[in-house]
Amino acid sequence: MKPLYFIYFFIYYAFKVTESGLAIAMQVVKGSRGEDGMLIEYQSTLKKGWRVVLLFNLISMTPGSMSIDIDSENNKILVHLLNRSDHADFLKVTGKIESLLSKAL
Repeated sequence: MKPLYFIYFFIYYAFKVTESGLAIAMQVVKGSRGEDGMLIEYQSTLKKGWRVVLLFNLISMTPGSMSIDIDSENNKILVHLLNRSDHADFLKVTGKIESLLSKAL
């Protein structure tokens, strides 16, 4: 069952990276300089440290978001979002990625 979750995770993540990359490219073409950014703390439910680090890196590879730091207990990730309006969508998508990651691993 885990290989199926891994395949689903990979397809979902690849789609979201492509989708967000195109959205960021459109913002650049329209002349946005990213003045509407914000910092948020993402509360992770992953228990093992290496899984949190993996999630940290997956967030950073998604256009429009950049992971900055992980707290000492390995459960909060500080993230910079390029647009404030993406906050709710970021939480939804990252929660889904985290869920699929925990099922795949």
